[in-house]
Amino acid sequence: MSKELHVTSLVVQVRPEQMSNVRQTILTMENAELSVNDEVKLVVVLEGETQKGLMADIEAINGIEGVLSAAMVYHQSEVLEEGEK
Repeated sequence: MSKELHVTSLVVQVRPEQMSNVRQTILTMENAELSVNDEVKLVVVLEGETQKGLMADIEAINGIEGVLSAAMVYHQSEVLEEGEK
């Protein structure tokens, strides 16, 4: 049976005084990586097997205290052949 791989990137706007907490919270998420960050902005890359799972992660990021917005800027999905990760 084939699997899907979904990759999404987000630009996350954050209140500067809560940046540390937001970064730490995102880093604890299983499918999330921080790509770029400055005082008020993060670029987050999410990977998962379903689009529904990624949407749940995006919703969770939006719910973190101090997050002003999380905007999806890229999404790719592909079907993996048997044996691919």
